[in-house]
Amino acid sequence: QRLAMNNCMIAHAAQQEQDAAREEWFATRDERRKEREAKEARKKEQEKFHRAWWGMPPLPEDEEPASTEGKR
Repeated sequence: QRLAMNNCMIAHAAQQEQDAAREEWFATRDERRKEREAKEARKKEQEKFHRAWWGMPPLPEDEEPASTEGKR
């Protein structure tokens, strides 16, 4: 869908319309990044909850880091 929209924009839009679309894309870039990060955080929390609910061991990245004292 996005590819079709891009091809249509290239074929039919004037330079001013392309510039406006590009400005909008860059203006909302941080917002989209924050949305992606929030979605990823919700996904991890849900997976953590489901693992706890079903009594599964936590994923290695969810576990507390082991103490590194004395290790070199």
